[in-house]
Amino acid sequence: MVSDKQHTISRRIEVSGIALHSGKVVRIEILPAAINTGIVFKRADLPGTPTVLAHVSNIQSTDLNTTIGSGEARVSTIEHLMAAFAGLGVDNALVKIDGPEVPVMDGSAAPFVDRILVAGISAQEAQRRYFVVREAFEFQMGDKWIRVEPADTTSYQMEIDFKSKVIGRQSFGFSMDREAFLDVASCRTFCHVNDVNAMRNAGLALGGSLKNAVVVSDDEVLNPEGLRFDDEFVRHKLLDCVGDLALLGGPIVGKVTASKSGHGLHAAFMKAIWARRHEVLAIVEDLGVRRNPPGSPIAAGAIA
Repeated sequence: MVSDKQHTISRRIEVSGIALHSGKVVRIEILPAAINTGIVFKRADLPGTPTVLAHVSNIQSTDLNTTIGSGEARVSTIEHLMAAFAGLGVDNALVKIDGPEVPVMDGSAAPFVDRILVAGISAQEAQRRYFVVREAFEFQMGDKWIRVEPADTTSYQMEIDFKSKVIGRQSFGFSMDREAFLDVASCRTFCHVNDVNAMRNAGLALGGSLKNAVVVSDDEVLNPEGLRFDDEFVRHKLLDCVGDLALLGGPIVGKVTASKSGHGLHAAFMKAIWARRHEVLAIVEDLGVRRNPPGSPIAAGAIA
């Protein structure tokens, strides 16, 4: 699914659910938004209903989720909703939320995807901005790394390696289109049973259960229904990557490859590439225009 037009949702969406880390019921309302708005979260529960733009410059924390903030507005666990927007090509939306954390739903992006598809997606009279990779860029943190390379399409390749025999080493990749994304969208967040008590003692995962996460031991999956895919774990990590990288502010055109990645690596990578965006990326509003040579007007000055 490639379109040069910006898109928003066609009508209002309402979603309620448990927040993974706080354990509280949260209600969100997703509304259509004007061109060039981006994805904006509004804290409806705070005085003055402050807003925060979903952008790399507003990332505040990556402890087991991605949290953005600006002034009094702070919203966490945004990655699955952001993946839904990115995977379905929604550029502009206003997300009103009555708490500090997006509900976890079933631990995947699928419930958000389903509601967006039911509401519909409308093209807008403005060109979408694509971030075309002009030269390879890699960021490492220990044995974890993520790299982007020039390519004519958007693709992702993910590799993970966990000690649990149930997970182990897995790899998965796909070219970004709606059909491929829908398979990834339904893959749930996961954790090891030994980590559950540690997270709860730290005040996290208070809303977690077998209804919204895959829980494993060293030898088995503890969820009675089992896995949705044999490689659901790596697919979910790829889903997180799609959602986090959406905070750059537009679709990437290039090949994204990552190993042992997580929210912290994604955030550090985005901040590093954003600092070098004039060298590595070019904004393109017409995909007939590909990688621009250094010094060209769009390469040199298009990205603010």
